[in-house]
Amino acid sequence: PSYPGDSFIKNRVLREPPTATDGMGLKPPPQHVGVVSKDKKVTQQTMARISQETFDDAVTENMEELDMELDEAVTDAISQFEAQGIDLSNILKQAPSADRDAHPVLRGLAALANATRAGMDATRELTFGEGSSQSTMKLKFKALPVTAVPEDEEGGETDAGLGQALDALAVACAEEGEAGERSCALLGTREGIDLLSSACLSLLARPELLSALAALGAGLRSTENCEHIGLRGLLALYAVISERPADAPVQAAAFRACAAAMVGNEANRTAMHEKLRIITTAAAALRAHPEHRECVLAACALLRALTLQDDGRVALNKGFDRARAAADMGCLQLLGAQLKRAAGEAAQGGGGEGGADLQMAAEVLRTLSRLCASAKICETLVKLGALVASVSLLQAHLVEADLCRNASGFLANLAGDDEVKSRCGELHVPEIAASVLAGHSESVGTLDACSQLVAALTTRNSPNCAAFLEAGGADALLSAMRRWPQALGLHKRGALVLRNLAVRVPEAVPSILELGAEPVLRADMEKTLELHDLAKAALRDMRCDVSLAQPWQGMPGEERHLERGDDAEDTFGKYMDTDEARSAMRVAGFDTTQF
Repeated sequence: PSYPGDSFIKNRVLREPPTATDGMGLKPPPQHVGVVSKDKKVTQQTMARISQETFDDAVTENMEELDMELDEAVTDAISQFEAQGIDLSNILKQAPSADRDAHPVLRGLAALANATRAGMDATRELTFGEGSSQSTMKLKFKALPVTAVPEDEEGGETDAGLGQALDALAVACAEEGEAGERSCALLGTREGIDLLSSACLSLLARPELLSALAALGAGLRSTENCEHIGLRGLLALYAVISERPADAPVQAAAFRACAAAMVGNEANRTAMHEKLRIITTAAAALRAHPEHRECVLAACALLRALTLQDDGRVALNKGFDRARAAADMGCLQLLGAQLKRAAGEAAQGGGGEGGADLQMAAEVLRTLSRLCASAKICETLVKLGALVASVSLLQAHLVEADLCRNASGFLANLAGDDEVKSRCGELHVPEIAASVLAGHSESVGTLDACSQLVAALTTRNSPNCAAFLEAGGADALLSAMRRWPQALGLHKRGALVLRNLAVRVPEAVPSILELGAEPVLRADMEKTLELHDLAKAALRDMRCDVSLAQPWQGMPGEERHLERGDDAEDTFGKYMDTDEARSAMRVAGFDTTQF
């Protein structure tokens, strides 16, 4: 659809640089951020956009009035609009042609519009919420017959063609990099999110439903498109989940789309939890399909998305409350059973083809880490055997970076309790952590997570400190810090670990200094204020030469006089003796009788 006028201003939600929350199963985890990183907030920025028609008119004008060739006219139009600060992410930067109309997004939307055109008007009434907050909404859509979609007069898409077109649309939007972002923007600005969410209802009894759900989930990778789905789109997904509870592939695809809709959007998370009770639905799917790998992975992604706190537009994110709600609804027991099953298969030498079970274990560990929102939850997980299972998996697969990263992050959450620290020492976790630090020097995310685990293990626990040192952990940690000098999280936790070692095992300080700890920590003092204080504290406890004096910055009731020198002239005093200065002070309301 064309926009009113030549351009308009839109509040576009932009994502900050990739973080660990991107590795929550919705997108491949980045290699430069640890799983223990904090959620990054989503900010807003005002952007100007134009319609495709406006861009085409500018190209045509260049060709007709300035006698430009086609390529030159397109290039000039692009440069002119970008010079004006126009965001062209929603524009196909080429002249109208058959090739442009064959773009996967345009072709998929056209095929879907052609298919639904033959449908019958239908209405589905959905009731959601509980008690006084219960509401009802009527969703209008085009109901399609279970039989094949007829071809249009111009030889359009058949039912098989519709599925293929939607699959191609999903692939285009899921592509990494600028191409995928442009496809998502193209989908959002052509009302594609609303069309796809309606198609989920239209195709509810048809095989193309999976393709529509996959396309919707891929399109929702854009945080701007998450704003377009609204309560109506969320209700359409909820209707699909409710109508097809026994269909595990459909449940998995719908959960993926729901999870994508909640990333960076607290309003969607609140609607999913408070109005649609999606945690209950996810728990039911985990009970009904414990053997279906994709369904379990999608349910894990959904639970992680619910616990995110990454929307900077709201004053309060309720991720911890939703994590506790998930624990109360039995998700800990269900995920713990999945983890114990994976640990049992690892102990028997299993694991399936292609490491599928290891990926499952990593996803479950990542999800359990997000659900560790209270000491009570951590205690429950230990009682369920999650501690022993995670240590078994970590010990059996030390070469798997993804598994080590997620297992370390999970164990770090559990090790906040002093009793769990001691239990970890009995399970030789400090020695295992030293092996992880030494064996994954090229994976900064794994090093970051493992350093957090070691920091938790060595706090208030001398035996763990001694075991870590004996296993060569100090050398491995310092090597990691030297290998990644810009990984601030790793260096913060590294400084904490070195301080714990110096305090709990003071006789080991000379050997730690011989490994080169002092130059690393002194370099850290020059990076950030927080890291400066942590590194200085570690150096102090190692009895290194550090200055703890603070320069005088002024205190209430104190004064200091600065000497001017013998030949300094008091120009300010002379000016205040002039009539001009007195007149200005009188105008300002000061009493000048005392001067």
